[in-house]
Amino acid sequence: MRRRKKKMNRKVAKDKTYKSVPKKYLTGTKGTKRKQRGRDITRMQKLYKQGKKIPKTLLKRVFS
Repeated sequence: MRRRKKKMNRKVAKDKTYKSVPKKYLTGTKGTKRKQRGRDITRMQKLYKQGKKIPKTLLKRVFS
């Protein structure tokens, strides 16, 4: 019997300033817009992990 090697998933490249946010979510933005988007995404992650409700205004800001 042969054992199969488990396939490892590749890690996603994270942003330098916002370490929890994947880099691809912040591409195409510069300066204050990038900062704001990074902050909003991290805030959304925290709320989701805590099981709290995410405000519609926050969702609109990130996904508009």
